[in-house]
Amino acid sequence: MIDPDFRLMLFVKDFTGRGEDSFYWFLDGQLEETDAESIVRFAGILLCHDFWMIRDILFDKTGTLPGKIVDVDEFRISTSGVPEDRLDREKRDVTRHLGQHGADQETCDAYQKMFNKGVPFNDDIAIKAATAIVAMYVALSEQAETNGELERFFTLEVPAYRVLQLSMSAGISIDATGLSEKRSQAEHDYFLSLKNYSAKHDMPLETPSRRALEAKLIREGFELDEVSVEYLLEFVPHERDFGGDTMALLALDTSRGVLSSLTLNSSSIRPVVDVFGSRTSRVQPRSPSLQNIPKRYRSIISASAGTQLSYVDFDQFEVGIMAALSGDEELKRLYAAGDMYDLFANTHLGLFDNRKAAKQLFLSYAYGMSRQALVDAAYSLGVDRQKAKEAFRLFQQYEDWKKSLWLDFQRSGRVATVLGNHYRRTGRGQLTGKEQRSAVSQVIQGTASLIFKRALLEAASMSDVKVVLPMHDALLFEHRLAETPAKVVDAFERVMTDVLGSQVAGKASISPFAEREPPLSAPKSR
Repeated sequence: MIDPDFRLMLFVKDFTGRGEDSFYWFLDGQLEETDAESIVRFAGILLCHDFWMIRDILFDKTGTLPGKIVDVDEFRISTSGVPEDRLDREKRDVTRHLGQHGADQETCDAYQKMFNKGVPFNDDIAIKAATAIVAMYVALSEQAETNGELERFFTLEVPAYRVLQLSMSAGISIDATGLSEKRSQAEHDYFLSLKNYSAKHDMPLETPSRRALEAKLIREGFELDEVSVEYLLEFVPHERDFGGDTMALLALDTSRGVLSSLTLNSSSIRPVVDVFGSRTSRVQPRSPSLQNIPKRYRSIISASAGTQLSYVDFDQFEVGIMAALSGDEELKRLYAAGDMYDLFANTHLGLFDNRKAAKQLFLSYAYGMSRQALVDAAYSLGVDRQKAKEAFRLFQQYEDWKKSLWLDFQRSGRVATVLGNHYRRTGRGQLTGKEQRSAVSQVIQGTASLIFKRALLEAASMSDVKVVLPMHDALLFEHRLAETPAKVVDAFERVMTDVLGSQVAGKASISPFAEREPPLSAPKSR
């Protein structure tokens, strides 16, 4: 059922920052100029596009944001089931889609220029564009309802969108003094790592480009026809840990870029946040992408006066989801027993004290690497071939679940979580290896996103919690009371257990957000 209580808001942003922004309601086929206070007071669904551009202006004028926000482009992307839509959004704007809903090309071009302040505001053009935007919203709602996406979008994505946009508008406190030090540290760490990486792996003394990585992987005997570079680096064991070293170097390069983008004369930042930032609906803060900063630099984020920061994270998140969805008893046992990857390494693979390798091998298996390739990879790490074969035979129920998922994906052309968030197939015939991995990833990672966003909403509803920053499947938050972190952990565990139908008991914990700073040495006596 499409909620009829919505109202379209158009705006023209004052890019000079002098506060001369204009806001308009589209009512009964006409434009009516309005103000920020009226917009945030509207009790229904606020329909708009490019909300991120006007978010902070609304917050600065009113101290809050509208209660229900639907960015029509985000609605389209998050319910389409087409992963390319997210990448396409970075290159195109909403006017590209208005032609399908009654706007001619002249109107689309003129509205785009008007929105970007290229030409003066024109009521007639804005009315034509607004009419098409409303038609687009109605069509998307009907399509989402048909595809089983409407409930998830309005009960989960819309509330999560509001919580996170409000949090980012309020700003994240930055320790400007520590920032300068961390910038220098990141530069030093990067160039030291680059020097070692270049010597160890016979690579040029520069951040490796995608083309350079592809060439290196091909020289090492890897085939790139059905796997991405990212998959090979993250999930496939490499001689001398080329994958791990490459990912660590790229992370350092990203970190120094993020730290350099922060200004030393500002005490807070307001990131843009994609609440549906990936095919599987993962939250992705960007501009800057703080979630990509390693723990050694995270102390630049500080608590507001009178509060402290805590960091809650799910434990063994992916394994718990896999165990619950597949019903695999061995996975359930390992998940409940403790650190699954340690247990798998020591008990089943004989990789004593090599948790990292066991995790890499298990996730390679879980997302669809062939049995022969797994055994070869395990053998390259020192695991006996027979022992490796026996280890991966333990999860027969999970194997059967994967195969049933692939069969359904091939038959129906789509795969989804328990509440929508589907992924549509573009090809036909037998699934490729890449499609098999994508199907498994969609269900597992899409379910993870569903759980995280529900847990986020539970935590945000607590009076003593202020959401600061989502970090993949973890959450940084501020609080005043000592007992609050335990309540947040309980909420995360309870939500995971509930979403997974009590097939497993959710596990979460409070862990350090940043590395501890070394204590200052006492001055030496003379």
